[in-house]
Amino acid sequence: MAEIDHTIWKSESVVAYYLERKDSRPFIQEQIGVMMRLVKDLGRPVRRFMDLGCGDGILAAIILDNYQDATAILADHSAPMLEAASAKLQGLSRSTHFCNVDYSRPDWTKAVAEHSPFDLVVSGFSIHHQPDERKIPIYSEIFDMLASGGMFINLEHVASPTKPIAELWDRIRIDSLRDLAVKRGLNKSRATIEKEYFERPDREANLFSLVETQCEWLRKIGYVDVDCFFKYFELAIFGGRRP
Repeated sequence: MAEIDHTIWKSESVVAYYLERKDSRPFIQEQIGVMMRLVKDLGRPVRRFMDLGCGDGILAAIILDNYQDATAILADHSAPMLEAASAKLQGLSRSTHFCNVDYSRPDWTKAVAEHSPFDLVVSGFSIHHQPDERKIPIYSEIFDMLASGGMFINLEHVASPTKPIAELWDRIRIDSLRDLAVKRGLNKSRATIEKEYFERPDREANLFSLVETQCEWLRKIGYVDVDCFFKYFELAIFGGRRP
């Protein structure tokens, strides 16, 4: 299994670097819109859900804004991220639980099992830090915690099928970071932004997999209605339901 630096997201400086730039992802509002359309078409109320690898809680906050009576479980192994999530969700729900768990370890489920089964599990740009040998069990562990008819939705970075497409994505991403810098009035050259992009501290922690491959894993586990619901180069939304 590939070596993973599990401590990188516990660094306040790395977390701050990520949070300052997360809104620069292309089509982020459209991605959130796709997620919420899937949630609203579940055909059932969302009474209990989990945001796995919750980061600053952006997905959980949006879900709670639509389902204010839901119980929210936010799970992450980064204390700085959980602190940011706690601040974001303050006052949004009467029942929110923050769980410091490292889901690279199979025993992570023990910390959240008491809150299951879940009507919904979402994850945002997190599971790609795990190697394929661990991604598959994670998807199975999520499946086991879903209620009948419950859904897993993953907003994720995925592998590009060829090197030229991956290189084009890098240029698109650098352009979006440049636009963010201009919007914020920062006097940064594109060359500086490009250097920061390729030398960013979390880059080596990315272990991307093809979305087609991951959808097939979900089907083999037992998920139904599996699909890639959105894709723009490296950005994808995919998932499925427990029958």
